[in-house]
Amino acid sequence: MGVCSSKIAEKEFSSVPVVKPGLKRGTTVMHTLGDSAQVADLGSKLVNQAEDMDREMDGSVPLLALVAHDNMKGMMKQFALVHKALLKDFRLTGTGTTCKMLSSIGLQPVGQTKSGPLGGDQEIGAMICREELQGIFFFRDPLSAHAHIADIEALMRLADCYQVYHCTNYRSAAAVLTVMHDRLKTAAHGGVRRSVALPEGVAGLKQLTEAQPASPQHQDFTEDPQAASAPEVAAVQA
Repeated sequence: MGVCSSKIAEKEFSSVPVVKPGLKRGTTVMHTLGDSAQVADLGSKLVNQAEDMDREMDGSVPLLALVAHDNMKGMMKQFALVHKALLKDFRLTGTGTTCKMLSSIGLQPVGQTKSGPLGGDQEIGAMICREELQGIFFFRDPLSAHAHIADIEALMRLADCYQVYHCTNYRSAAAVLTVMHDRLKTAAHGGVRRSVALPEGVAGLKQLTEAQPASPQHQDFTEDPQAASAPEVAAVQA
């Protein structure tokens, strides 16, 4: 790109208004980050968003996506068979192959996506962005290369952005499913689902995180890098 074209593009982008919406449905804390102080507070914001999502889920039946690479489909079927009694209390979705497997063992999926290489991961990512999906059980093949690895990485990033449950192996999926099911039953009996346990005497995570000072690790990004003491610099160089 030439100098003139670069200046034109810079002018066009500079005229686009920057919108920083509050944390509302369909909005992640990533939208609110604009300076180093906000970046330093990212962890607290994500924790608060997780709590907000729990609150919005109360009274609804969570939707779970089951995904597996070809070499892991047997493991996914075994997982579904062993945990069938828990999975039946959730809404389930996945690729056409996965949904056919779920139906064959007596579970009723509510919809299906294309296969991962043909856009299925992106479809699931769109569900996350619309806050329709509360968990992903992705049985990944760790020993094979995947042509759509970029889609897989994008899906994982969205799971982190929107703070949805995301498991990539049998043991973590079993543990998370058990916790989700316990909280689902708690909500059914008039309780409130919570994915993050609160310390005694704390009414909410916002109260807890606002009371905590920024960690030294985060402060390093906002202070003058030249202010470090000589021993500290020597230690880093060593």
